[in-house]
Amino acid sequence: MLTMEAAKKMAILRTSPLLVLAFFWGSCVSAPTSRSQNPPSGTNLTAFLHATVIPMDVERVLGDYTVVVKNGKIVEIGPASAVKVPSGAFRVDARGRYLLPALCDMHVHLLGEAWNMMLQPEAQAASKDIPFESFLFPYIANGVTTVQALSATPEEITLRERIDRRELLGPRLILARMIDGPKKAWPPPLSTWVASATEAREAVRRAKDEGYDKIKVYSFLSKESYDAIISTAKELKIDVIGHIPMSLSVEYVLDAGQKLIVHSEEVAKHANGEYDAERIDYFASRMAEKGVWMIPTLVTTRSILGFFADPDSLFAGPEAVYFRHPMQVGVWSFMTANLYGPIPAEARNRLREDFDRFQRPLTKAFHEKGGRLMAGSDALMIGLFSGFALHRELRELVDVGLTPFEALRTSTTSPFEYLGEGDRSGTIQVGKQSDLLLLEGNPLEDVSAASEIAGVLIRGRWIGREEIRKTMQEIAASFEVASGSPSPKQLEKAIVSR
Repeated sequence: MLTMEAAKKMAILRTSPLLVLAFFWGSCVSAPTSRSQNPPSGTNLTAFLHATVIPMDVERVLGDYTVVVKNGKIVEIGPASAVKVPSGAFRVDARGRYLLPALCDMHVHLLGEAWNMMLQPEAQAASKDIPFESFLFPYIANGVTTVQALSATPEEITLRERIDRRELLGPRLILARMIDGPKKAWPPPLSTWVASATEAREAVRRAKDEGYDKIKVYSFLSKESYDAIISTAKELKIDVIGHIPMSLSVEYVLDAGQKLIVHSEEVAKHANGEYDAERIDYFASRMAEKGVWMIPTLVTTRSILGFFADPDSLFAGPEAVYFRHPMQVGVWSFMTANLYGPIPAEARNRLREDFDRFQRPLTKAFHEKGGRLMAGSDALMIGLFSGFALHRELRELVDVGLTPFEALRTSTTSPFEYLGEGDRSGTIQVGKQSDLLLLEGNPLEDVSAASEIAGVLIRGRWIGREEIRKTMQEIAASFEVASGSPSPKQLEKAIVSR
């Protein structure tokens, strides 16, 4: 249970002055050339020349193509020999590189003042002091230009408005307000606690009025509150997504019309330890038949299991240099001290079994039955670094049996189908409003190549490799580094294996 009393008991890792480890991004990408320079300020017309295009409508590649984008909308695509580049366009030499739609992470959590209650005073910050752009830019650096925040607060409504007005550089925010039963889990303002159907209905109406995009249901809702949320959301035409409340069953939420289940672990909890193929097939079939979406978040469980095996590994990777702000370190410290550290051995073993014998097979079976999968990382939970974690999830999906194309689809076209925007976003086609991602390698051969980023086009703005490298170095330099941070040798080893 997350309470103020528990928060006061949290032990925050001591911090030390930053040792600038900026060579990390400098080594991850090759030296900048003229073809990775940034466009003049205000340029709204970009042409990608001689690209290998992966449109993501079907599995195919278009070799030596030119793509022209104006104000974020694709206005021309064709063989490079046939496309006349408009005068004044900023030209990106994409020869030998791969162009595909930018990525979406459909399950994240964003830091803000709401987390202060879990932090010691030295880690707390007011909105005016929180470096939101530094927290958000790692998504863009990893090619992620749309995220769905599943514990959104009023602060994030303001943040979304600032991003939309282009006062702040960040991914598009899809915001879900979380509603739960009282005094069991995440406290207000991270969640709205409701104790009755009346309170539940009011919470949905208020969330809709305040501008949230979705309603997220959590684990401790009563049946009466859940039913009230579903009926009110249908009346107001706002989607219900989230967990499977413990008071209900998988079948109940499917029949109720919940649009999205946000963890494969949620289904595993209701399987009562039955791991046989017949049981997995039953759930996969029922879910696929009902048309529910699922975000497996396999990387979430993988990360928790990694913490169980080696608690000191959380800050051992090179990405940790971008996760050293006191608020970030404080949140993970709270979670490890109060949520994951106290889990007994028996429960840890059960989670390992659930993961290997149910979550992973369920994800594969659901996909094979035509289930609607989306990629999400649950970033901000322990071990999950913003932006970087999505690439881990894509690899997890390939590991369970999806092809690289199928895995990429869960993070490119599928999110826009889920949002009801598939007719205007998510593929590289003329007329589509699409952020784009330029890669050094072919992600259809190896999905890990999706992290080999040469540049990102976000809302019509080109951010090249050099700007990404420089900005990530600045973020690393601005955050304090906690004790026990990666040594240069550790970083060098990680870079080689990246």
